[in-house]
Formats: sequence, structure tokens, C-alpha cells
Amino acid sequence: MARIDSNTIKTWQAEPIAKALYPGANYLARLRNWMEKLFPPDDPLFLKVVAAYDAIHVLRMEMQYKSFKSGVGRPDKAE
Repeated sequence: MARIDSNTIKTWQAEPIAKALYPGANYLARLRNWMEKLFPPDDPLFLKVVAAYDAIHVLRMEMQYKSFKSGVGRPDKAE
């Protein structure tokens, strides 16, 4: 199998990854929001949830942008 990297991923490859990450990102966002109301801001578990949400959010957004054929400051790319 040919190797790929983040610069060669195709829109058709990125789109299902972005969609698959959504439920986990949504869950972590709701968990973080709930914990913000109840946990102290320096609680180790709360900080881990915040870090997990931040990481999955960044990954999901990157995959979402890569799933676009053009726009978001990116030139048209071939399938």
C-alpha cells in the first residue's frame, strides 16, 4: 500500500474521518461544559477532559477542512 501524509489525503478520505470524530467531540464538549459548572478549574480530571476535547476538536476541524474541495483559503484540489 502506498504511503500518504497529511498533504496528500484526499477529500473522500478526510470526509468520513471528520464525520466519525463528531460524536466523540460532541460528547467531550458536553462533558467539559458540565464539568466547568461543578469542578474546580485546576482539577486534574477536568484538565484531562479539556485537553482531550481540544485535541479531538483540532483534529476534526483539520479533517473537515481537508474534506472541502476548495475554499477556506485552499486552492481547488483534484479527487
